[in-house]
Amino acid sequence: MILGKTNAHATASRPLVITFSGIDGAGKTTQIENLSRSLQRQGLRVLRLSFWDNVAVWSKIRAGVGQRSVNLGQAERTTETSFVPRNNKSVRKWYLTAARSAFYLLDVARLRRLRVHQQVRNSDVVIFDRYIYDQIANIYSQSSPARLYARILLKLTPLPDLAFVVDASPDAAFARKPEYPLEFMHRNRQNFLRLRELAPQLIVVSEAKEEDVTSEIFSHFSRTRRVAGALAEETTEVSAGSAVVRLQSSCSARNHPTANV
Repeated sequence: MILGKTNAHATASRPLVITFSGIDGAGKTTQIENLSRSLQRQGLRVLRLSFWDNVAVWSKIRAGVGQRSVNLGQAERTTETSFVPRNNKSVRKWYLTAARSAFYLLDVARLRRLRVHQQVRNSDVVIFDRYIYDQIANIYSQSSPARLYARILLKLTPLPDLAFVVDASPDAAFARKPEYPLEFMHRNRQNFLRLRELAPQLIVVSEAKEEDVTSEIFSHFSRTRRVAGALAEETTEVSAGSAVVRLQSSCSARNHPTANV
């Protein structure tokens, strides 16, 4: 699916930021690739970033966090599959949750710096494979401390223009990518859905055929881009109008015989 032809660089002064979140195996990578290819065919400069690789602080150290806490059953299941968990996020020990909570604050700090990086600023569209929403979903609960901490993280995190949660049946996602326990995937999905209470900007894309999900994502992108373009034009017109007013005022002052009296 191709969006309408437009000037490749007629975007606002900052890039449109789009994030994809959701449980493992939901189809995020497929949708990111579909969107990236279409936008690049239009001549747009697309930058793809992985939250784990490009944002997460000390990701190599964190990849081993919780390894000793993985029980024998999980270890055997992991050995039997072709997937290897990168951060054992399914292990919910209190001390691991505390450590992750500290790391997530560092992630947000790095994310704020990254948003003004030259490579980001030189792009038309920046697409994140996972965002802070995924981090929160790993440790979220309905308890007051968890909700307060989530609110703090969300308040500190730069707000994307579009934040998608690609939804899927945990059973179907597990069949495609059996990286984490099925029970965790069910809980993780519920956490993503509950996050809308704190982050209403999240767009949950319901499970459907790949082409239907792609179409819905493009529809949201098209509307957001049109709004961003209109705002950019409005800002330019206002700035130009202000410049004309200043120029006219300056000319009047110079031509008025008592202007400097």
